[in-house]
Amino acid sequence: MATAQAQDVATDAGDVQSLAPVVVSASKRGETLDQLNGAASVADRLALDDAQVSSTLELDRVFPELYMSHSATFLFPIITLRGVTSAQDFYNPALTVYVDGVPQLPTFAAQSLLGVEQVELLKGPQGTLYGKSAQGGVLNIVSHKPDNTPQFAARAGVSSRDGYQVQAEGSGPLVEDLLYGSVSLLGNDVNGDIRSDVIGSDKLGGVRSRAGNVKLRLAPTGSPWELGLSGGRDCATGDQEVYTLFDDYKSRRAYVSPNLPEAYRDYRQKRCANSFAANGQYDFDQWRVNVIASSQRVHTSRHWPIDIYFPQFSEHWKQNTQEVRLSTRANETGGASPRAWDAVFGLYRQEVDMSRGYQFDMVVPSLYRVVDSASTNRTESLAAYGDVTWHLTSKADITTGLRFTRDEARTRFDGEQMGNGFQGQASSSQNTWLGHVAAGYQFAPQWRGYINVAQGYKPLGYNLAPSSVDDAKGYGRERSISYEAGVRYSADTLRASMAVYRVDSKDVQLYGDGDVGNQTLRNVGDTRSVGVEFNTEWDITRQWTLSAGGFVNDATFRRFEDSSACTGCKHNDVPMAPRYGLTLAAKGNVRVGDTVLRPQLSVRRTGAHYFDSANTLRQNAYTVVDAGLAWSPTSNLELMLYAQNLTDKAYRTYGFSYGATGNFAQVAPGRTVGLTATYMY
Repeated sequence: MATAQAQDVATDAGDVQSLAPVVVSASKRGETLDQLNGAASVADRLALDDAQVSSTLELDRVFPELYMSHSATFLFPIITLRGVTSAQDFYNPALTVYVDGVPQLPTFAAQSLLGVEQVELLKGPQGTLYGKSAQGGVLNIVSHKPDNTPQFAARAGVSSRDGYQVQAEGSGPLVEDLLYGSVSLLGNDVNGDIRSDVIGSDKLGGVRSRAGNVKLRLAPTGSPWELGLSGGRDCATGDQEVYTLFDDYKSRRAYVSPNLPEAYRDYRQKRCANSFAANGQYDFDQWRVNVIASSQRVHTSRHWPIDIYFPQFSEHWKQNTQEVRLSTRANETGGASPRAWDAVFGLYRQEVDMSRGYQFDMVVPSLYRVVDSASTNRTESLAAYGDVTWHLTSKADITTGLRFTRDEARTRFDGEQMGNGFQGQASSSQNTWLGHVAAGYQFAPQWRGYINVAQGYKPLGYNLAPSSVDDAKGYGRERSISYEAGVRYSADTLRASMAVYRVDSKDVQLYGDGDVGNQTLRNVGDTRSVGVEFNTEWDITRQWTLSAGGFVNDATFRRFEDSSACTGCKHNDVPMAPRYGLTLAAKGNVRVGDTVLRPQLSVRRTGAHYFDSANTLRQNAYTVVDAGLAWSPTSNLELMLYAQNLTDKAYRTYGFSYGATGNFAQVAPGRTVGLTATYMY
């Protein structure tokens, strides 16, 4: 991970090659990381490969300030950054995920990483830089852009519990100096380690992924314009929705009623996503125009047994987006801007359609359909945004930004619950203005300080899983304001950053009244998150680098409207927001004869946190140790032996209360040992 500037990379035991400063494409102006008036982190391809990151849900291995998990399945990621969390709003992760300029559907936020060059984490609201609402921050995934240089990479590996991975990527010119293309393919099989004698398996809790994409890039050499097309498919199946009793999680024994009929002893989740995008770029004078249009189709289905019940549902999502962006061009040398100001302006349109069918059956003592419902939801957003930076002097600059959004939401549903019919339909709309102001000062060539104040929001809407007529009432927008002050240091052997922040959120959207499975999303109250985060990297020698990163955070409810789900919860901790996190790591790059060894060790400590607003379901602090040793017998081939969760630590990743039946939890995978072989040309 880079915190201020790319670190020197030892090409052999005695030589050090200094890389160019890290450019953050997520800034929309091609700024280097140490020029940003805000907090950001960048993980390059090597860091991702070393940490065995093949999915967005594993990015907390390279970003110490990020907490990631999922509620029930990979369909509903839980992402927490600076105390802003999507802990209970399952369909809206706190971070907006972008891939090559395209916002991803919420149920596709957890996806395979294909042909990735780097991943950028921008912290805090980003509404004046991005078309799609980005309340907690942005995970910007940048993939390789094919050019005249032929490239090929292949990776194969095996891991514990009969797991395996196969990945291949190739890119290069189709017509030299004119047309380029790339192809990426991936297959992963990661089995779990939850056992059930009733089901007859000891590998529950896993996921299997198959993904691929194709790109075409038309970019005549010397021309100011280029065009691009891309298409991809990502399918994942799993049996993750398996739970242990909350206090019996260390046994890794699934809770499955032995009275369940054979036909209902099956866990299955499946999601297939098809993505297409077209983009164009044109440079003139000091400006660059970008146009991008995208379409995503995501189909999901799941069913699972819980106690004597068997829920099942299917969802179909369609998202179309269009964005036009005008920005000043970056300095090709990577230094300070030659202009007195720089700017980004954009127009954005998004429409999302979702249809859902849901059945909830009681199967003991006999089959009885408790709930049967169907629903459709549609949202539309139109946004205009702008962000301008004035370079007051060679050392000082100030940034101001503004955003306007028009959001519309509609819902229609009908169904039966316990033999009683319910139905509803409603629509609503709202305008939202957001602002942003920041300032930065270069105290010395190595030192930069900044302050940043930004507003963010989540739009109004309706419960996407309706279960009663109350779901026609909908919920209002959630608003937040982030205050931040930070400093960066960047030298030849030491890179560091630190930021203090406060995030105030008003009318947060969480589930309120109702039992699990029949809750209604609503605005439950206000929260405040206060904390500090830091990242450091120190090249103690030319062969060894030490790093430390983490956060201390206090996220609590400042106001909470009592409900059947939580009474007297004011001042409680926000769920899924750990009190602290700390990652210590060491990496080596040592030449031994004609080969290179790259040992690495990472120790991650995650503080205590709760899974519910009532603060009754608690996960204590835990430590996870990862280790690896890479060996390069040739310049093109690398073998890596790795171990994740080396000490086989058992800890919960999700928990909930299911009424009189009891409390349940999901457990993180135990020790995983693997071996990979990577060939690059």
